[in-house]
Amino acid sequence: MRGVFFAGDRVAVVREKDEPAPGPGEVLVRMRAAAVCGSDLHRYRRPASEIAQFADVIVGHEPCGEVAAVGEGVTLVKPGDRVVVYHRRGCGKCDRCRRGNLGACYHRRSHGAGCDGADGDYLVTDDRNCLPLPDDMSFVAGAIVACNAGTAYEAVKKTGVAGGQTLTVFGLGPVGLCVLLCARGFGARVIGVDVSPGRLELASKLGASDVVDAGGADVPARIRELTRGHGADAAVDTSGSAAAHQAMVAALAYRGRASVVGFGSVGPSVNLSGLIDRELTIQGSSIFEVGDYWEICEFLRRQKIDLESIVTHRLPIADAPEAFRLADAAGSGKIVFVWD
Repeated sequence: MRGVFFAGDRVAVVREKDEPAPGPGEVLVRMRAAAVCGSDLHRYRRPASEIAQFADVIVGHEPCGEVAAVGEGVTLVKPGDRVVVYHRRGCGKCDRCRRGNLGACYHRRSHGAGCDGADGDYLVTDDRNCLPLPDDMSFVAGAIVACNAGTAYEAVKKTGVAGGQTLTVFGLGPVGLCVLLCARGFGARVIGVDVSPGRLELASKLGASDVVDAGGADVPARIRELTRGHGADAAVDTSGSAAAHQAMVAALAYRGRASVVGFGSVGPSVNLSGLIDRELTIQGSSIFEVGDYWEICEFLRRQKIDLESIVTHRLPIADAPEAFRLADAAGSGKIVFVWD
């Protein structure tokens, strides 16, 4: 079978690897859609000397497909089932796994890092990681839910934003665009912030009330201007930028709430005294928990949120080198690998 691998120094290659077989409790999934995530780029950009341990690991962690075969003892799915694959594999035994939080397992492995990922013709995962894909949801939408949309929903939900309030999203890559769609689903007005003209334009098309070019504006001042001096009631940062973190804190209203999703900046990037005076709440937010999957799907369906609206490129995995070059340029929407 074919798979995508990182060779270091911004090089992605496609090569053959033996097709895996599911062991006890495992499921073989034939990929139908897999999406490129911004977090993939952290390893894509690393020098070859730092990724030797991952040289034979198929990359990608946003899988959606059909069950091709099951191992001994599997009862949760059967061949032919359409599934979203939760990309963090837990041990199934620790207290966090037993609460249904596989993503926080003490011994977790992640598809695309600790084990083969989504960007291959087939993937082996645990049966508990196979989440049923609703009949009215496409494989492409399912791949987006697997990470980006699920992550965005959790981040927006944690802010408590509601109708009549304003949420500012810093970073309008695929996760940020999903934040925009979800926040609008919660009834909020959304202001988008980025430096890419293409992403600012796409955010406007997807329903942002206003967009701010962080490369040419005093972002906090512009947000206060757009909110009549009030500031943003809530914010989500997907950029991982220290400058964005500083602007986010400065732009929040009194008792504003923020979720921080994006990795990137190293070291302190926020003046903590700013949190005290305005009684701000800032929290980290990782991916969604398995137990929230149906809640997320129902929200997307009830609010008629079209996840495919953020997709700008659909490519076969044979074009993976081009796909990662596009993603690395940080000017596109969602990039998705598709199989016939």
